[in-house]
Amino acid sequence: MESIEHFGIRLRIDPDFMSPRLVQALRSGQYEAPEARRIEKIIQPGDVILEIGAGIGFMTALMLRHPATERVVSFEANPLLIPKIQRTLEDNGQGGQRFELHNAVLGAAASGTIDFHVHRDFWASSLRKTAATIHSFPVPLASFDRTVRTVRPTLIVCDIEGGERALFSTSDLSGVRNIYMELHQKVLGPAGMREVFQCLHDRGFHYDQRYSSGAVVLFSRIPEQAP
Repeated sequence: MESIEHFGIRLRIDPDFMSPRLVQALRSGQYEAPEARRIEKIIQPGDVILEIGAGIGFMTALMLRHPATERVVSFEANPLLIPKIQRTLEDNGQGGQRFELHNAVLGAAASGTIDFHVHRDFWASSLRKTAATIHSFPVPLASFDRTVRTVRPTLIVCDIEGGERALFSTSDLSGVRNIYMELHQKVLGPAGMREVFQCLHDRGFHYDQRYSSGAVVLFSRIPEQAP
């Protein structure tokens, strides 16, 4: 199987599950390039990273490779991608005790299942069924609030095709320093985009211009003012 090196991470080109569009993005070096360029500057010593939407494990491997990363806990809703993530980490000598992988959808519910709809371009897969859906699977639900309390992340990395709108509105994020996410305006719409920014503003975060570009946005906690 053909493989490429992308930002120093070995990735296999697998036409069995990769669409021509994805293969082209990988070969041209465009796949998740904005996130990859900035994440190594965002990670700080001792970071525990909660990754929501692991994809094929590219960003996962990149974050685990960083010497300052203490641990990465990843959630991926698409069950077809779980073995791909594991393979990516194995190919790059990553994983072990510093890594956990869960096939689940994070949200308010702590149990049950929800239908997850897979698209040919897997990055467009989501909880919304569309004309482009090729498979639907029941996926376990996991409590985001409980996950944050258990994992105690300092950095959250999130790419979940519009699901970020409701994710951060009620949980205790007091131990989180940064939230790095790709926003999907086509899915969220103008009101949804405003909701995300307003929600995180109300929780003590600001839009961090240093490491934000286009749809890829870093929210950083506003430092408390000294008395």
